[in-house]
Amino acid sequence: MNREVNRAEVDRRQDRLLAEYGDVPVREEREKVPAEVFPELRDLTAEGYTGGGYVWVVREPPETVPLSESLPADIEEDRRVLMVLSRGSTRWGLPGGGRECGESYEEAAVREVHEETGVDCRVTEPFLIRRRVSVSRGDDDERLHTLWVFFDGRYEGGHLAVQPGDLNGAAWFARPPTRMHSAGEFRAAKWDCYHLR
Repeated sequence: MNREVNRAEVDRRQDRLLAEYGDVPVREEREKVPAEVFPELRDLTAEGYTGGGYVWVVREPPETVPLSESLPADIEEDRRVLMVLSRGSTRWGLPGGGRECGESYEEAAVREVHEETGVDCRVTEPFLIRRRVSVSRGDDDERLHTLWVFFDGRYEGGHLAVQPGDLNGAAWFARPPTRMHSAGEFRAAKWDCYHLR
């Protein structure tokens, strides 16, 4: 029995990303999964599930919706980053989610952003790859390999329309919120609120 579930496929996908985009930080993580949940995750991984993609979506001032007539004309707009608040979470995160069969991480990220928030975006390049090995807290010695890719992205259109089953909210921030998931914190540390790199 293969104890390294999806390792070869994750290796191949990671190699493709690094060959295409160059030097992207890769963080290796180990996750302990409750024994009662592990069989379902193992089955999903064995069927080819390899993780997903998320996007740090930036909207520039010219891309904002025009002000309504009741607002003063001298309101200044900064560039904004899109963040989501998942159900049951107290930390803001990046929109995105799991890769479906036949999708690249880029395609999955763009699709998930639209499904979750109603916003259309395009990805530019990854700023972080997380390679996760999940193991059971029980007796199972299989290791499940997945890849989670975090992209910089640009706003392409659309208006916030939160997917109620998954999210408690979504918002455009001029400055990233103080309570974020670690991938958002990683990207926010390098984000200049006034100038594009």
